[in-house]
Amino acid sequence: MQKYDVVLLLDASLSETNRKEVVSEFEKIIKKNIVDQDDMGIQQLAYNLANKAWNDKAYVYSYCIEAQAEDLDMIKKNVLYNKAIKRYFIFRIEKSENFVHFAKTNEELNAIIESWDSKKLWQKVTFFSDKKNDKYINRKAIPMLKKYITRFGNIKPRAYTKNSVSTQKKIKTAILRARELGFIEYKKN
Repeated sequence: MQKYDVVLLLDASLSETNRKEVVSEFEKIIKKNIVDQDDMGIQQLAYNLANKAWNDKAYVYSYCIEAQAEDLDMIKKNVLYNKAIKRYFIFRIEKSENFVHFAKTNEELNAIIESWDSKKLWQKVTFFSDKKNDKYINRKAIPMLKKYITRFGNIKPRAYTKNSVSTQKKIKTAILRARELGFIEYKKN
């Protein structure tokens, strides 16, 4: 059995009772496979979903599940025709990765960022060069991932960040996943 991270972006305009009904229906489908879950709350997205100006917020749920290919097909079929779910994503969790909780991770990272001394302009970001900080390489670590993006929206190169090749690849994957979900914009204006 492989671990997956299933992310649901629900319509933010849903009432709380409707949202709970949608989530409970989804949880009934994957009840036996759920390992952990994370209610991320209403998130301001970096861009509008489906090119609609009013569609820039979503209620986000994240589930860590153990499943096989047949289970994933069943999940896709049940989520596809639900109008309340604006988007869904299924990310494979590698054995070296852990499922993290959004609120706890961002609280820790904001404390770390605030504790940093005032940095000079153009100083290199080397937070992930320390192996103990690898637990923060995740798409939910938005404040730290934004530090690895240039002012134009590009991912900072390895020559600048001084990360190892494997760490830089993990950071790139985390940034790309955060962009897919809408947490980070693709290009800065």
